[in-house]
Amino acid sequence: MNSYKRVIHSEVLNRMAHADVFELGAMQKFLFVLFGGSGIGKEGYEARSRSIVPIFEPLLQEFDRRSMEFVMVYVTSPYDVPYNRFVSEPEALAAWNKHITTELLESWNSLPMFISGFSGGAALAFNGLEKETRCFGGGTFGGDQIPLSFVRPKHWPVKLRLYSTPNDWVSKHPANRNIAERLVAGGHAELIQLRTGKHSLSNYCTMDGLGALIRIADEQAQALNQG
Repeated sequence: MNSYKRVIHSEVLNRMAHADVFELGAMQKFLFVLFGGSGIGKEGYEARSRSIVPIFEPLLQEFDRRSMEFVMVYVTSPYDVPYNRFVSEPEALAAWNKHITTELLESWNSLPMFISGFSGGAALAFNGLEKETRCFGGGTFGGDQIPLSFVRPKHWPVKLRLYSTPNDWVSKHPANRNIAERLVAGGHAELIQLRTGKHSLSNYCTMDGLGALIRIADEQAQALNQG
């Protein structure tokens, strides 16, 4: 596995932007994107540009040993993008999606893409990126601010998967729980309850959490390649 930090100057956001990149195998078959949650300031964001987030390595190393071939990109939550006001600030949403598709993920535009978000990262992921024709699925972990307007795209072979842990106070918040239940009732999503954990990314970086979603993405990517 090859891991490195991608650092660019974003013309759209007019600042430095970065992401953690993990490449598995010689011929990557798909791109798996995970958007991080909120709560990080400018100093914390800039500090993260100088190191790789280590939390994913045990899980990804196991997949590397299994000879899986894909690219995972972890996008640290931005400090200056109003993800919780995208409805009232459509210009900010358009800028964010343009930044992601034409700048930060530009190197992998030829690969089919599977998107996901932890906590508020759900809002960063599912406010339009799911409509990209190369996007073939997605999921959330302790999802916060999932758009009520989300509709499972017709080209997705599987429903949006909503992961939650027993003591995740964010996904259990009445507003988020209501949105999740409405998405499930509408046939757009599926709820997955993990056995243990709180609202922490580390609690989702397990074989039955993030690992399960990556395996689903791998299965669907193989089906796309065969089709």
